[in-house]
Amino acid sequence: MSNFVTDQLEFVRRQAVDYVRNINDSGSEIIPTGLKNNIKWNLGHMYVIHEKFAFQLTGEETKYPANFSKLFDPGTKPSDWNIEPPTLSQLINLLTEQKGRVDSILSNKLKEEINPHYKSSTGLIFTNVEQLLGFLIYHEAMHFATIKNIKSIIDSTN
Repeated sequence: MSNFVTDQLEFVRRQAVDYVRNINDSGSEIIPTGLKNNIKWNLGHMYVIHEKFAFQLTGEETKYPANFSKLFDPGTKPSDWNIEPPTLSQLINLLTEQKGRVDSILSNKLKEEINPHYKSSTGLIFTNVEQLLGFLIYHEAMHFATIKNIKSIIDSTN
């Protein structure tokens, strides 16, 4: 079922995935001077937050690969990693699969109330599925802009 929120969410995810497809794995791990994260971290973080908001908070089954919380939760950074991160190709596959799960599982549940309601760290209160997915549009776009900025910095120093 087509809906503005799910269409926009799919749009921003597709833009991000298409943008990183031609970056090599080592390029995705470069952390420009002055920043604390790389392209790979931003993609993994997008996946983790999407799982939380689209599935965990709506009471649906989550699919967190092993160690994703240690690698990509808020506050984590690659300089602290002591385990091998997924490859860029693996992240692209996970992000693509996740987009399909959102559409198939949640597109007909947008107006359903979530219980308990969720209050974000900034005080924003979410009461239904559509509000959670609406937040993810913002979150994905913000991290996509960060990815583009990181790539621009990398390209300008090579």
